[in-house]
Amino acid sequence: MLCKRCCGGALRLQAASARNVVLPTKAPNLWSRSTLNAGRATSSIARASSDTQAPIDSPSSTPDLVPDTDFSIAKISYGSSILTPLGVGLLVYGFGAFFQLLPGGDVSSLMLIYGFPISVLGFALSYAQLAPVPCKTTRAAFELRSSQMTDIQKQIREDVTRYRYGDEQHLEEALDKIFRFGKSGGLARKQSPLLVGVREEVMEGAYTLVLEFKASLDMEKWTEKQPKFQSFFGPGVEAIMIETAQGVDVALKCDGSGLGREGKVQKDALPPLMPGLKARQQD
Repeated sequence: MLCKRCCGGALRLQAASARNVVLPTKAPNLWSRSTLNAGRATSSIARASSDTQAPIDSPSSTPDLVPDTDFSIAKISYGSSILTPLGVGLLVYGFGAFFQLLPGGDVSSLMLIYGFPISVLGFALSYAQLAPVPCKTTRAAFELRSSQMTDIQKQIREDVTRYRYGDEQHLEEALDKIFRFGKSGGLARKQSPLLVGVREEVMEGAYTLVLEFKASLDMEKWTEKQPKFQSFFGPGVEAIMIETAQGVDVALKCDGSGLGREGKVQKDALPPLMPGLKARQQD
């Protein structure tokens, strides 16, 4: 009986001690849940702040450009878009009508006669054509065209944004006179800058036509030619050289003098009547 009482008392003491023991594993679980919830709240706040800041930066990085809606027949390729499809179509239909595969056998000979030279002319123009360069126009510059753009700026923009035939590059004559290719004190023809695009923008409140050149020339060479750019494309503009990753941008900014806005196209210079006299201008 004494042993049973001792054993029962010992069991009761063990049960009581087991009830009073606090398991240490619950505290870390509570701490981990609170930490996880705090982390989730912090990440959600960070995502919310980034979402609210993104729309603020996006509009300022994209300029307001105006699409080019001016239609001109010069902006259409005569060789690739008109003559070549027309000539090839006449040849194909003419052969089909000649071999009685298509109706119109009576006029098949005329189709072949006219289709062959038209196709050859279309192929020749396609080979000799010079594609226009892209032009980007901001809305602010578009609104200043009518009030500040000079005649030469308008002529440059219209010439480089249309198809040309027989020229190796845009502004070929102007670059030849400025850099004097193959002449004493000039550059080699292989060093000629290449016009890859134009932009219309506003610089210091003035309308500016920017010529984007791809070239490997040093900036010092461009700085030396700055007065020639300004005099050749003047009057009424200021030439500014801006170095870029692909070459140099020549910004022709209106100087506010109002010169060069007579509404006339620049005429070609004629040779002087006698040596020593000034070059003549066409009437």
